[in-house]
This record gives sequence, C-alpha cells and structure tokens, in this order.
Amino acid sequence: MTLISKSAGILSMGSALVDIHKTALKYSNEELARTSANIIISDSLNSQKSDTFSYKDAQRKNWISQKNFLATPKEFFGRIKGYFKGIGKIAPRYIPNFVLGVVALTTKVPFLARFSTIALGTIEACDFIANATSITQRNDQIKF
Repeated sequence: MTLISKSAGILSMGSALVDIHKTALKYSNEELARTSANIIISDSLNSQKSDTFSYKDAQRKNWISQKNFLATPKEFFGRIKGYFKGIGKIAPRYIPNFVLGVVALTTKVPFLARFSTIALGTIEACDFIANATSITQRNDQIKF
C-alpha cells in the first residue's frame, strides 16, 4: 500500500502543480493584453495633452507615443502580476490535494496512508464528475 499511496500523492500534487501553472499562464496572458491596451490608450491621451504648446515638446511626446517608450517594463510587470493573480485564484482549490499528498508521502502509519490515498481518489473522482462531465452543473439556461 505504501507504493500506491506514494504514487497517488505524487500524481495528485503533480497534476495540481501543472494545473496551477497553466492557469497562472492564462491569467498572465490576459493581464499582458490588458496592460498593453491600457498603455496604448494612456500614451495616446498623454500625447494629446500639454501644459504649454511647444513644437519641440509635441515632437517628443509623439516620439514617445509612437515608440511605446517604457511599454516593455510595464508589460513585464503586468505579466508577473497576472501570473500571481492566477496562482491566487486557483491554488486554494488544491489545498486538500497538497495536504493529503504530503500525508501520503511522509506518513509511516498504514491507516493514514490508506486514508489519504482513498481521499485523493475521491477528490479526483468528484472533480472529474463535477468539472469534466458537467453533471452537477445547471445545463438548462432558459429555466430559472
């Protein structure tokens, strides 16, 4: 039973980490797109305003707007922000998987190893039924 419980713990934690990473990448890409759009709008509006009219200042503002000066660092930090936002959104869902996985990997008590293996299997089965098959979700969108 030890090999089965250790395998279940490793597989459950591994699949959770992969899902957390891929979800965080999706949030990162969304935040990059949002940041890029905000930069374009902000630069466009800022290039149209000035405290005093000066041809030289207008040329500088237009150059900064056209070259998207300072856009790359903002986009980089936007990606990082989105990645951690994604982790924060999805990671709490996998707390039971990590706790039971650690118990399955580290315990020397056979009862706890068996319990954590059965609990991990139950969690994965319930997750599959609820999210992959849509059995527990409302399918009729017309009725209230």
